[in-house]
Amino acid sequence: MVRFTLRQLTYLSETARQGGIAQAARRLNISAATIASALDKLEDVTGLTLFDRFPAQGMRLTRAGEEFTAQANALLAQAGTLNQHAADLASGRAGRLHIGTHHALAQRIVLPAVLAFRESHPDVRIEVKEADYPALIDMLDAGEVDVLVVFDQGLDQGRHEAEVLLELRPLVLLSASNALAAKRLISLSDLGGLPYIAVSPAGPGPSYLQLLQAAGVHPEVPFQSQSRELVQAYVGKGFGFTLAGFPPIQDRTTEGDPIVARPLEESIGQYRVVIARPRQAVQTALIDRFLEICRSPTSISDLTGIQRSANQ
Repeated sequence: MVRFTLRQLTYLSETARQGGIAQAARRLNISAATIASALDKLEDVTGLTLFDRFPAQGMRLTRAGEEFTAQANALLAQAGTLNQHAADLASGRAGRLHIGTHHALAQRIVLPAVLAFRESHPDVRIEVKEADYPALIDMLDAGEVDVLVVFDQGLDQGRHEAEVLLELRPLVLLSASNALAAKRLISLSDLGGLPYIAVSPAGPGPSYLQLLQAAGVHPEVPFQSQSRELVQAYVGKGFGFTLAGFPPIQDRTTEGDPIVARPLEESIGQYRVVIARPRQAVQTALIDRFLEICRSPTSISDLTGIQRSANQ
């Protein structure tokens, strides 16, 4: 059990530095009696004689006092560092952020936000975790991530607080060699008989395929994969089409085949990109500042511009 305080150590350090209680009192702007009482208590609880006292010459550390004061100074320095770190954490200048997201949103929203955030917060460590929707929800509930930037696939409003960041109409991804690629808009009737390449597993909310089925389109699903790159590769080979919230970053697949993104003529619903946080967790200034960048008008306009360019 620690029997002395940081304040007592501060008085000890300053008295040793100044060579006397009166001088230390003036330096610290407190009474000499306060320092003298603190040093007496410190010697009492440690069992050490810390100073040799010379009435005409002031005070000088004993051998034991020198060793103890050296350790006290090191402890005070650590306490100062800890105090500054606490202030940095409280103000959002330092700390850690754990963000959960989907692969597509990591590229389009989270990565640009991380790069912008690091310019103003270089001492903050950010970890981005990508997973499927159920796994991300489990991470949020377990406190493994602070916030999610995800497609809304059925959040529990009792546990989670959701803020709509963006609403996206699905785009049709096709091989550039497909005759439909020449069209500016793709109608649902155009998709009849065309196989659908599905991304799996879907979350608890409606998938793109389910949106199509609800609109009366029931395509064959010859391929499905957890890899969006592989799904796009199948599309590029002409095996079918898929739906996505964003056009591909590259106009060619990993296999080198050209693909295009075209909007649907009819509305089959919109996918909402949301910021999700646990209702009961403490929200820090650091999280709020990161999310401000995600919400920024520039970021949102860039994303809606990506969709508009696919509509052209």
